Amino acid sequence: MIRMETTSGVRAILQAWAAIFWKGIKHYTRYPGNFVLYLVIPFLFTLLIFGMGQFVGGNNAATNFAARTGTTNIIVYEILGSAVWMTSWVVVEDVGVVLRDEQMKGTLEQNFLAPVNRFTLLIGMSLTDVVITTGIFFIVVGVTLAIALPSAFLTIIPAFLALLVGLIPMFGIGFLFAGYIIKFKEPYILTQIVNLLFATLTGTYYPVTLLPYWVQFLSGVLPQTYVIDDMRRIVLANQTLVSLYGSVFILLALALAYPAIGYAVFKQFEKKAGVTGEFSKY
Repeated sequence: MIRMETTSGVRAILQAWAAIFWKGIKHYTRYPGNFVLYLVIPFLFTLLIFGMGQFVGGNNAATNFAARTGTTNIIVYEILGSAVWMTSWVVVEDVGVVLRDEQMKGTLEQNFLAPVNRFTLLIGMSLTDVVITTGIFFIVVGVTLAIALPSAFLTIIPAFLALLVGLIPMFGIGFLFAGYIIKFKEPYILTQIVNLLFATLTGTYYPVTLLPYWVQFLSGVLPQTYVIDDMRRIVLANQTLVSLYGSVFILLALALAYPAIGYAVFKQFEKKAGVTGEFSKY
């Protein structure tokens, strides 16, 4: 009897995940412009930064860049940062803002009244983003490596593994925003500010070591910082994940801490919202 109940419970969770996952995928297939925009933005910002650097640095641009980063392959260096930044953008906006969208459509209360654990609901939302961010990474980075650095094309696999580990704490950050949005209902301004802060603090377009020491401390608590640095070491410096074990362990620690903290904060906001009636307020 216990085994049958356990099997039934696992099946119910898997069915809930599948339903939430396909709902998210249908949104992207119905409105493909969102996905196309996610593909264009990394190239757009990379070319913008590259053009500005060439204009300001002139003939010494590549030399100055190499002195600070250790590589003259500016495009690959920048596109790796852009790709990771775009994945964090997707996670923060999807996991955080989707609850506000559900509230505006009048379906949030229905979802919360369903016999589904909140953690199951948040994981289901995250599964869609795993597929979307995977597509973004392989298309953006794959095209760039095929054109700019074909000899390092196969390093896209270990680089992607680093991203997968880094996605777990990113989803934890998304849970934090989901709780905030239930309480304050202003997702769009906050997510835009946070996305810009991520681009600034995580070394998206420059080494984190150029930042002041106190800012580097803030960078050290963000998973994207380690993912971007690891990818650049793997692709541009021919290092392996084994040789980067220190930052991998940090990412694993963040992968345990952020989801636990994010979900705890989310549950606290949800509990208060259930008492004060925040779910029905717009």
